[in-house]
This record gives sequence, C-alpha cells and structure tokens, in this order.
Amino acid sequence: MTRKHRLVHRLAWPALALLIGLGITMALVLRPPPEPPKTAETHR
Repeated sequence: MTRKHRLVHRLAWPALALLIGLGITMALVLRPPPEPPKTAETHR
C-alpha cells in the first residue's frame, strides 16, 4: 500500500463514518411525527 493510498484511506473512513452518522441523524429528525392513536368506536 503506497503512502498516498494510506492517506486516502485515513481520510476516507472518518469522512464516511461522519456521513453515515449525519444521514441517520437527519432521518430521525426529518421523519414525520407519529399519527395520533385512533379511538376504537366499534365498541358494542
């Protein structure tokens, strides 16, 4: 593995981890709010 190759990997993996973390965070933040539970009106 050349020095350049090693440098690319040392920069790429932390960047990839940050992008994955950011993606998961944004998915949780931007998801729609849960719908309120519907009352069961079929009670006889």
